[in-house]
Amino acid sequence: MKFRLSSERKDLSKFLQAEPNTFLARFLPFSVYRHYLSLLGFCYFSIRRQERKRLSKSLRFVLGRRFSRMKFRHILYKTYFGIFEHYYEKMINAYRSLPKVTAYLKDNVSISNKDWLDELNETKRGGILVTAHFGAVEYLPLYLSVKNYRPTMIVRFKTDKLRNILTYKSGLVDLELIDADNENVIYKALTAIRNGRILITLCDEVKNWRPCKTKTMFIFGQPVPCDRTLDILFRRSKAPCCLGLMQRVKNGYNLSIDPLDGKDDDTSLTEAAWSILERYIYRYPEQWYQWPNFETEYTRYVMLSESYAN
Repeated sequence: MKFRLSSERKDLSKFLQAEPNTFLARFLPFSVYRHYLSLLGFCYFSIRRQERKRLSKSLRFVLGRRFSRMKFRHILYKTYFGIFEHYYEKMINAYRSLPKVTAYLKDNVSISNKDWLDELNETKRGGILVTAHFGAVEYLPLYLSVKNYRPTMIVRFKTDKLRNILTYKSGLVDLELIDADNENVIYKALTAIRNGRILITLCDEVKNWRPCKTKTMFIFGQPVPCDRTLDILFRRSKAPCCLGLMQRVKNGYNLSIDPLDGKDDDTSLTEAAWSILERYIYRYPEQWYQWPNFETEYTRYVMLSESYAN
């Protein structure tokens, strides 16, 4: 009973990032720690009926009737593991020693279409790498730093402990972190681009979007207001843009780079990114971990778009 009451005060992120789990992240073998967090995750969802329902509802909302009931349950089961894998990667990235994590990434990550990154390096020009809560995004900034691509990432920290340790570790490599909850985020982001850095920013945090009243885009077949943040960054920087996703593959991870068409002011960078991201989500739904609250947040934006139209 005490376990139930205690866990109900925390969301999944804080539950899995409790002190004993951060301690074990430093020492347990990778495979053992992965199974340990998955077991904790299933314990969490076993007593969170409403959260299970929201996750399932979001999956059904997006995937519709594409799959049989049995296939859908299989996808749902894999999605749980995908969410737990995300927290495993987050904890390893934060709490395992920097030399061990960098060695692991060097051995297990490949890049598709790295010419886009290499060209920025050669010309000393900054760029915008749009990404999402997909696959092993937690490894993305450190991996780019290890490969000497000079990344800067806009991030939100769930705990102060996580903020402190990641800020410390980023200072040991050429990785700059911009706290999204602090002031002057746009200014800091533009400064990073002008200094020849690659700005990494997420496009799928719907609850943090700044909706545009005059421009809409289609996501999963429904019109929603465009997010002004990415478009502001693009218009002010005129920097090359791409979508970069760290996909989990059979023998590790693959960073796929898809250049985005953003050559004029009428182009929405958010819409261009989502047009590609949707294809990845439909094909690999278990690797996207925005599911638990997506349907609620997305529906709110659909209603917002309709109110603008009226």
